Amino acid sequence: MKKLFFSMLAVLTLSGCVTAPFVPPTGAVSSVQAPLDLETTNKPVGKKHGSASVYTIFGLISVGDASYKAAAEDANITTIKGSDYSYLNVLGFFQKTTVHVYGD
Repeated sequence: MKKLFFSMLAVLTLSGCVTAPFVPPTGAVSSVQAPLDLETTNKPVGKKHGSASVYTIFGLISVGDASYKAAAEDANITTIKGSDYSYLNVLGFFQKTTVHVYGD
């Protein structure tokens, strides 16, 4: 039983680590930008930039579409060559996560 408990605890604790290559820092006010695609070193990123966002209010309501598809459609990108994201947190009351894609 103990083994099962600690296994479940490990899964729950580590599952947040697989959401992105970079986990945003916590703080009263945070604003960061980081890569989503770790294989973009010295690669051309394309001429177009598209973005898509999700907004969270009070940690209770989330709205938006931050998918690659929505970001690519924003700039009529047909071939994605790179991606990153930005994250904004204001006192936990307002959060914005934006996916940025680059391509042609």
